[in-house]
Amino acid sequence: MDSNIEISDKEIVEQIITTGDKQLFNILYDRYVDKVYHKCLLLTKDKEMSKDLTHDILIKVFLNLSKLKKITNFSLWVHSITYNHCIDYLRLKNKFKHEDYDEERFENISEQEIEQEEQQLKEIQLSELEIVFEQLKQEERLILLMRYQDGLPIKAIARAVGAGESAVKMRLKRSRDHLAELLTQYRNI
Repeated sequence: MDSNIEISDKEIVEQIITTGDKQLFNILYDRYVDKVYHKCLLLTKDKEMSKDLTHDILIKVFLNLSKLKKITNFSLWVHSITYNHCIDYLRLKNKFKHEDYDEERFENISEQEIEQEEQQLKEIQLSELEIVFEQLKQEERLILLMRYQDGLPIKAIARAVGAGESAVKMRLKRSRDHLAELLTQYRNI
């Protein structure tokens, strides 16, 4: 088993697809189960439901491996499935709501402006950020995690949350602004 640890995700997926060896999925399962569980827990705040969602997500990953035509970033693919599955769950539970905003105002936000704001966020101390992060709305946490923890591009986030790219840019900006406001309040206590 130790020799399998050296094998990349891409190689494992290719072997599963070409040989049909389902035992190889155990390696991927071990690599991703904790990551998927923690992501689900961050989004749902429910330990038992996160366990169930993790199980469902990893089954979905396994069942859809054969659909992967070009394996570029398996980890990103797993994170996308995780977010989509959790969003679907939260929508069913009516826990994920977003407000409609005037998207046209945000269509011209450049990637450079987004990156500048991202840099400002990185400068904030992590401990303060963790405390304040929990005070954000569910959707705000979700979109910030997708962008900053997992590095998903705007297009992927837009697909995951079912919104346009300009709406995602706007929501990112508002979420960052809200986070900054909460941090200011926290620091002034």
